[in-house]
Amino acid sequence: MIVKEAHVKGASDRDGLHCAEVEVQTSDAHNPDLLAYFGRSQDNDYDMVAVVRSDARPDADWYDNSLHQAYADVTDELFDTPTMKTDWGERESFKEQVLSYPGVRADIRRLMDWS
Repeated sequence: MIVKEAHVKGASDRDGLHCAEVEVQTSDAHNPDLLAYFGRSQDNDYDMVAVVRSDARPDADWYDNSLHQAYADVTDELFDTPTMKTDWGERESFKEQVLSYPGVRADIRRLMDWS
């Protein structure tokens, strides 16, 4: 999966962890619009906490309600092998593509330092 575009949307809490929410557009026809959540890691970078498919339509979800079915956690679906093990290479590649997109890592740093 190739990251075509990414930008930081804001901060949110995910399972009790303070995260940066990043909107990601990909080359994958089945998952063109994703939200990736990044939290602080012990190595002074960021861990990808979750990836969520965004099926929200602006006309039906104009208030950005992330609590309904338009958002589904697809982390396991995207990065697990057929034997139910995480494909760490694929997961790390996606994470680095997102973080390396121009401005994303710097915006996350500013957001996490401020929030």
